[in-house]
Amino acid sequence: MNNRTLVERARHAGLSLRWRDAAGEMHRVSNESLRRLLAVLEGHAPAPRPRGALPAMVVGVAGQATVLPLPPDDGGGRFRLVLENGAQIEGSLRLMRGHPALPPVGVCGYHRLEVGDTPTTLAIAPASCPRVSRICAGGSVRPWGLGTQVYGLRMAGDGGIGHFGAVETLARAAAARGADALAISPAHAMFAARPGQYSPYSPSSRLFLNVLLADPHAVFDAATVQAAVVKGGAAYVDTLRQLEDAPLIDWVRASTCRYQLLRRLYDDRIAASPPQAMRDFRAAGGKALEQHALFEALHAYFATRGERGGDWRRWPVAMRQPDSPEVARFAQEFAHDVTFHVFVQWLAATSLARACTGARSAGMRIGLIKDMAVGVDPTGSECWARQSEFLLGAGIGAPPDALSPLGQDWGLTTFSPAGLRATGYRAFIDTLRAGFAHGGGLRIDHVMALERLWIIPQGGASAEGSYLSFPVRDLMRLVALEAMRADAMVIGEDLGTVTTAFRKAAGAHGIMGMNVLFFERTPQGVFKPPATWSPHATAMTTTHDLPTVAGWWQGTDIAWREKLHQLPPGLDPNTVHDERENDRTALWSALMQDRPAPAARGRCAQRPPPNATGAARVVEEAIGFVGRAACPLALVAVEDMLGLAEQPNLPGTTSGHPNWQRRYPAMTATLLSGHDTRRRFNRLRAGRAHE
Repeated sequence: MNNRTLVERARHAGLSLRWRDAAGEMHRVSNESLRRLLAVLEGHAPAPRPRGALPAMVVGVAGQATVLPLPPDDGGGRFRLVLENGAQIEGSLRLMRGHPALPPVGVCGYHRLEVGDTPTTLAIAPASCPRVSRICAGGSVRPWGLGTQVYGLRMAGDGGIGHFGAVETLARAAAARGADALAISPAHAMFAARPGQYSPYSPSSRLFLNVLLADPHAVFDAATVQAAVVKGGAAYVDTLRQLEDAPLIDWVRASTCRYQLLRRLYDDRIAASPPQAMRDFRAAGGKALEQHALFEALHAYFATRGERGGDWRRWPVAMRQPDSPEVARFAQEFAHDVTFHVFVQWLAATSLARACTGARSAGMRIGLIKDMAVGVDPTGSECWARQSEFLLGAGIGAPPDALSPLGQDWGLTTFSPAGLRATGYRAFIDTLRAGFAHGGGLRIDHVMALERLWIIPQGGASAEGSYLSFPVRDLMRLVALEAMRADAMVIGEDLGTVTTAFRKAAGAHGIMGMNVLFFERTPQGVFKPPATWSPHATAMTTTHDLPTVAGWWQGTDIAWREKLHQLPPGLDPNTVHDERENDRTALWSALMQDRPAPAARGRCAQRPPPNATGAARVVEEAIGFVGRAACPLALVAVEDMLGLAEQPNLPGTTSGHPNWQRRYPAMTATLLSGHDTRRRFNRLRAGRAHE
């Protein structure tokens, strides 16, 4: 194979031949990398479509003509359209840009289209996702909300891990203070048999829930739950108390205890006669739920039989195929275990639904904003069940840059573009529906993945990867369609390298970006006035991957980087501290210049010291500053509302820093009631009322 053929194949597969680093320097993807990546991509490619055949789904926009991917000589042919509501439309195609096109369709939804003898699904999307201004119309204060890490919330008897019951409690408390939204950390399904994997962004499946976040009280009364706890014995009860009192989550011990409690509730109260609500949930979940529950039982079975058992790709060949007779026999033999995993999914879904309903009934106009991870663990249930729809054999991450000279491999995989097209975007649509279920909004992590992702050949270094393009126009339209059906708003995490064209397209589709305080600066380093922030973004004090405001002011994040030898290459600690000192001055200047009252600006002009006392002042000013942003929605992390210095996650670390383990310092019911916290709420509300 010559280089020209290789290049043609790479371009046809959607691989970039070159990429630009953070410094603007261009790099070429090696031929060897292209060959290895093509082996994965072409292995997922379906058979070529016959001439004149339509793809499995065509995606259009309501009120606009839809160009069909058919040969030009098909222009003038007849079509028949059966809408979701049963209405039928027949007519003639017309030529548009040299290809046959359907006339405008005004009804959004998934319709059946027939052109000649070729049927397909026609998805008609709205022009954009629901806008915050429409969802929250009529309020006297521009909408705002909080962001929280679910696992970190504390409730009496929670066994050391926060749950959806605590989410409802926090949502009601926030709503009582005027909040319209509560953004929560990802709640995707993890691995019951792998408690050491707890990053919410490394899920087994995005179609189902992390059952460790289920609240048993959503189904069982307090006496029943307490009886199941006591049945574990005195040592078990003591362990629960120790876990609940700890400042950090011991995921392995706490997960083990949580599953023991859930198993006792299942064995004693459910297994003999599942309630009708659970039977209905199982029926509605269909094949996807059965396969997830079956995977969990299989994974637990094989995980006890050596290292190979943790990865389904190394199971016996017959067990790697979800529809094999051997897997069916396992499902029958271990039906009790499979049904347990259905039960815990039902319990989690019931808990989450209750939290979402509670948030809305308490007065939140948006409600819960859920979080969708960018990919899934290739050894998890979603990849096992849908092998042709994922890029098994390739990972995703980021190319080398100044902060990560070797690049990043996130240990995840993503959809196969060819697999998506061949199945009518089934996996993507199902993931969106799971994300929108019950909630009022969805945050899409690394939203640039709708357009391109850095993929890495299995076993290769990140530098051996390439950008893979995705059908961004169709995917954005489907996001808008599913958001409309859920009546939910959408936030896209667009930090880092994002093209202007992508941001423009996302804004047109109603996918809001993120304006984070630390990054809203001019090229000269001046912090931008909040009145100039984007009207197409959500204003935020920070994110889970960034320092809290108090931590940033005190340099807590720098201290961690020094301790873990993670300072940027070529920078010594003194230089980093000097840069932060300059940044503090710049931030304080911006905070003071934007203060509404000139007299107050004069009294507070002296910059606070970089200690805890000074940080408390900065946090209050920063929250008011972000509240005044021109963005249609402002979100403040609970960590900032409490003035905490430590952040949930320190990117680039897998040990040394307690990622995803921190618990909040007080019970959820009283978490927002402190004097300093009340004052910060006042500043935030005043900022959202400020014009």
